[in-house]
Amino acid sequence: MPVESTHKKLLINSTCIFMLSLLFMVSAFPLTAAPRKHKNKVKGVVRPMTVIAVEPPNNNETYISVIFQISQRRYKLPKDANPAYIKLLKESARNHTPVLIERAKEESDIIMSVKKGK
Repeated sequence: MPVESTHKKLLINSTCIFMLSLLFMVSAFPLTAAPRKHKNKVKGVVRPMTVIAVEPPNNNETYISVIFQISQRRYKLPKDANPAYIKLLKESARNHTPVLIERAKEESDIIMSVKKGK
């Protein structure tokens, strides 16, 4: 075999190996760089709170005001929220029992959901 033929075969083989390894890297990179999804990740901040008062909305308001013992700030529950949430909040105010309040962020005053406390 002439020397030139051997060099061409080596060059073709090394180019092929390089392209295959590059293809492997390109296909494997998105799998390692993709963010991991957690199934049990909580959407917002959940905190047990005891209700002091549930105030009905005025005519032009789109939310129900709720006041808790933990802070004297007024929290807002949308008018179209699940009626069970309002029932749980009123029950908490009557019996002085805590309920689990879910909000989007710690600073938020909008109540996303209400669950029975433990």
